[in-house]
Amino acid sequence: MARKNNTQPADFISNMTFEELLKEVEFDLRIKEFVVMTIDSTNYSVKLNVPYRAEYFCMILITNGEERFIIEDIRYKVSKGDIVFCPIGQTFWIEEISNDYKGEYIFFSIDFISNAGFNYKSSDVLRSLSEDPIHVVHNEPDLFRRLKFHLDELKILNNTEKENYYFNEMIWHHFSLVMYETDNHFKKTETGNPVTYREDEITTSFFILVREHFKEEHSVQFYADKLFISRKYLTKVINKTMFKSPRDIIHQVLIVEARLLLKNSNANVNEVAAQLKFPDQASFSKFFKKQTGISPLTYKRTDLY
Repeated sequence: MARKNNTQPADFISNMTFEELLKEVEFDLRIKEFVVMTIDSTNYSVKLNVPYRAEYFCMILITNGEERFIIEDIRYKVSKGDIVFCPIGQTFWIEEISNDYKGEYIFFSIDFISNAGFNYKSSDVLRSLSEDPIHVVHNEPDLFRRLKFHLDELKILNNTEKENYYFNEMIWHHFSLVMYETDNHFKKTETGNPVTYREDEITTSFFILVREHFKEEHSVQFYADKLFISRKYLTKVINKTMFKSPRDIIHQVLIVEARLLLKNSNANVNEVAAQLKFPDQASFSKFFKKQTGISPLTYKRTDLY
């Protein structure tokens, strides 16, 4: 028998903060601005038919059972294999969950999004995901499988008990792919010019290559050569699938890494420029200021993230 409550929704809203969420985590986190959790009917802390509003983003992969909920007076039913993306600040009611319900959840804050380079107010990725009160994806097993892999990796990487020298870089890698995989799916369904399987494959491969080589290779031509396609065709595909150029994406990943190095290491601006394979400090500073509006030295000395 499913858990169900026939009481009417309350006339107040329970606000869910990230600090309260972290209290439910059973292991120490390396980064306390995101968490991946397995939630089922036995540890489901949200009360039925009570309005809630979360101060964070959430993605859910339903791995078993089903759940019913209301957002903006619309009833939804999700079940095994479905993907749910909930933007920040949405009011929702959980109506019912089945006894065999189970889901993989990733919760993340605005600060974590910003640190990853997806500015909440300006990024195409977050803007497109936040335009609607909720996104539900049905019958996309390949997307589900890829997202599940990245969430599993993120959960392991954020556990302090698991040793990994490159945990920081790998967390940004997997989280970026989660965001781009999700946005890529919605762009494919929205565009009047459907994305082919080959174009989808090129897009995914391009992102993987960028995460692997962005420190050493800044040119679009390098990635086109790796994919055995022309630079012109790669640019055409990425513009179609992501609505931005390959060059813009490479620059975004570089800026994220530059910000991390400037804030979280003892390296000076010249050393960061060298680590990111810029020819000299001047060219790196020019690039950084063009992308962020401030110099790398000013950024390192401020409290900005």
